[in-house]
Amino acid sequence: MAAGIALAGFVIILAPPVAVRYAEVLNAGVGSIDDDILAVCVAMGAVQMVLAWRRVRDQERIAARRLHVWIASLNALVVLALSASVLLLLVLYWFPDEHASLANRGFPVFVLLAGVQGVAILLAEAAARLCFWWLEPH
Repeated sequence: MAAGIALAGFVIILAPPVAVRYAEVLNAGVGSIDDDILAVCVAMGAVQMVLAWRRVRDQERIAARRLHVWIASLNALVVLALSASVLLLLVLYWFPDEHASLANRGFPVFVLLAGVQGVAILLAEAAARLCFWWLEPH
């Protein structure tokens, strides 16, 4: 179970840059996504895999019911999927002038993506731990 949840989280983190990389939207004169964005997503996905693996293994060991681990893990995957995409959209929507000025000065965009995905991973892990704590009898 731990491997499946960890792999699903990795796929969730890696799916958006892969989809954008191969989309025809970028062929309209915009350019292409650099490999550094894909590399950052792979690195953040690896971090998420390690955290999810450890959390699920610990929860399986102490859980009174295995169903509680499943509920908490699926909750974490939903939070990860929503927060990884919605947080990036919110950041880009609310601060477009700041991003334009940073990009014009040579600030790497992949740092912003890594930060947003890092926050999404932390939110997902916090949601999973809180959900598991709430479900399990103390």
